[in-house]
Amino acid sequence: MIELTHESGIARVTIRRPAARNALSIALWGELAERIGEAASIARVILLRGEGGSFSAGADLGELAGLATDRAARTALRLAMRAGIEAVAASPIPVVAGIEGGCFGAAVGLAVACDIRVAGPHATFGVPPARFGISYPPQDVARIVARIGAGQASRLLLGAETIDAGEAVRIGLVDLLAEDGGEAIARAIAANVPESVGLLRRKIAGMETAEAEAAFEASFGSDAFAAVAAGIRAKRAQA
Repeated sequence: MIELTHESGIARVTIRRPAARNALSIALWGELAERIGEAASIARVILLRGEGGSFSAGADLGELAGLATDRAARTALRLAMRAGIEAVAASPIPVVAGIEGGCFGAAVGLAVACDIRVAGPHATFGVPPARFGISYPPQDVARIVARIGAGQASRLLLGAETIDAGEAVRIGLVDLLAEDGGEAIARAIAANVPESVGLLRRKIAGMETAEAEAAFEASFGSDAFAAVAAGIRAKRAQA
């Protein structure tokens, strides 16, 4: 199951299938998309994690085996995966991946779709479809290449190499190495003004320059900044 809890502006979306190392079945990909949508409506930031010492083993190998003969199931898996991963990528609020333990296969694509990746010291990463004689979704390949470059992407995808958390940070697959599962950065984001966070995310994603400049100027007219400005003026008057 995919569990959703909410506290202090943080929606915690947890993959809870520890007996299968949190592998995502077709049904769970769909459930993940639903939970992300729900979380975005009630919180300021989403913290995505796995239960039981593993982020996720990726797609369910039991279901993958059936795809050798079931053509319809291939399409069902592809669409379900896209729904789950693109729900994360398109989330209107930031998504932080708190990665403990293994993060493999489709789970790497899921993590790369997040805004920030925080890995625990014992996290490991691998994209092994080349070992199984299968491919990898083009959207996820593109995101991995965008993050770590074609050379390192080739290392992971073509060599199917497993790397540890330190190496993942070094090549840029992971942004932070911490033992808190992403809690600190999630709390920092939740403490900030949602409108500013949203605007800055759009600029990070590549907002057109003219629109970005206009949005920068307009931000000084926000209610949040008006309160800050009033506080600054009050302090100066007392000085």
